[in-house]
Amino acid sequence: MFCFRPIPSGLTLGVASTGICKYLGDWSCFFGYSLQLHFHCYSFHLLILCFAFRYYVLLERYPKPKQLLFLICLFYFPSLFQALFVLIDNNKPADVRLLVQIHHPDYQLKDVIVNGHVDLRDFPCLFAYLLMLIPIIPGYMLIHVLRRKIRSKLRNAILRPEIREKHRQLTLALTVQSCIPFAFIFSTIAFLIGQFKLIESPIIESSTLLFAVLVPVFNPIFAVALIRPYREAVMRAIGLDPKEWQFMPKDSSVAPGDTNSSMFGSFDNTSVASVTSMTSKFTMTAEINPFE
Repeated sequence: MFCFRPIPSGLTLGVASTGICKYLGDWSCFFGYSLQLHFHCYSFHLLILCFAFRYYVLLERYPKPKQLLFLICLFYFPSLFQALFVLIDNNKPADVRLLVQIHHPDYQLKDVIVNGHVDLRDFPCLFAYLLMLIPIIPGYMLIHVLRRKIRSKLRNAILRPEIREKHRQLTLALTVQSCIPFAFIFSTIAFLIGQFKLIESPIIESSTLLFAVLVPVFNPIFAVALIRPYREAVMRAIGLDPKEWQFMPKDSSVAPGDTNSSMFGSFDNTSVASVTSMTSKFTMTAEINPFE
């Protein structure tokens, strides 16, 4: 329906748009482009929150719904400002088209809508794009640090075998989902290659958002595949009996030290986690419903 192609042109960034928005006007195309950037940015921030939440639940108690809502809103504000600043810095399409055509005289842009930013150094534009580019590497480092801490916590704590397995399955789901947004790095590389004129090609320019689109495509697929309640709901929707397609029986258990066991088929979001500390002088058993 919509296809956006950023075209770096010196200090100018043009955005060639095709699809239904062509018939709705120039502004609708740019609005769709800013929304796409906004959701990509927010999905990355939420991924960090998911890992931090899982680690917090293992250390402390399950946060209250109001606390969760506050955290979600807090993580939403950076991507909200990013979208607003992109929209604020929307320059006249005619000016952007002229500058893009000067830098790329061989491009055929007659049948597309061209929006964008005349000068990337303007504060709203610079802030919006730096907010997307800068947090990627630190964010991934934080995700992997949290993942290692979660695994270490699970290894050093005494858990009931079935609860350990369910925690490991959720950790696996989050780990796989953390690898999917790695496409953002390729998207950033493609953008920088075009911006610094290392390679000027429509393929490189299209790859900037093409890599980023892979994230919302594969994220729900892996969520359904790795998280049992989602998988069973989808199977029922398409007429399959989840009991006939179980990867692992419900009553099966996995020894705490068994690292070769299956991680699929027995995850239940409504399970009660019981954690007993090995290092404490006292035995503390906390019952937590992490997805109530």
